[in-house]
Amino acid sequence: MGDPRLGGNLPTDIALLTDINMILGAQQAFAALRANGRLVAWGRGEAGGDLPAPIAALNDIIELRCNALAFIAKRATGQWVAWGQQFAGGTISPEFAELKDIVDVCSTEFAFAARRANGHVVAWGRAYSGGVVPVDIALLNDIVQVAGTGEAFAALRKNGTVVAWGNQRMGGDTSAVEDQLINVQALYASYGAFTALTSDGRVVTWGDPGKGGDSSAVQDQLVGQVSYQVSAVSRGVSV
Repeated sequence: MGDPRLGGNLPTDIALLTDINMILGAQQAFAALRANGRLVAWGRGEAGGDLPAPIAALNDIIELRCNALAFIAKRATGQWVAWGQQFAGGTISPEFAELKDIVDVCSTEFAFAARRANGHVVAWGRAYSGGVVPVDIALLNDIVQVAGTGEAFAALRKNGTVVAWGNQRMGGDTSAVEDQLINVQALYASYGAFTALTSDGRVVTWGDPGKGGDSSAVQDQLVGQVSYQVSAVSRGVSV
């Protein structure tokens, strides 16, 4: 149901499938992962509804992710493939496409960021949305978590500090709270802001004040009152 141009009309051949394990919806298209490791998609073609033939032929897909206008999928080899709007991350550079050590992927609205096993982070998609990692951050080899708002990424380092890039208003600039971002244990994100939880019970926020970036009015309710529990989400795995 819904707009048939944007995925509201399920193609008959896909409707007949009985082995779909997972479905993800982007802004204008859907993609589904089948039990046999194959993918199917429908909706607006250029926004991910048309599955490229080389990707449709794969039978070793084990993970599926998306942002607003693009999809990415992990193969059993560890490599990732992408389709959808090119500017939004629907195309992976040959250099990144060869990587087999990506352990976590998260997204902003129009970009993806991936944490590698060696502690480095790479990104692709629209630069303004975090699709280009600044050189100084790209050189770091101690990243343990990456999180994304709508247009910015933040990365937690092993030493408990945080770096960020992308739209500054939406969390891509940590300068206002840099002195507070120490002993950080985990990062969380809304569409326009980040929250960091520290080992001494502090809660640090930055980004758009109207989207959670200003927690000054409730700090007395937060400090020492928020517990930390390791989970896939808290370690930066996009859901």
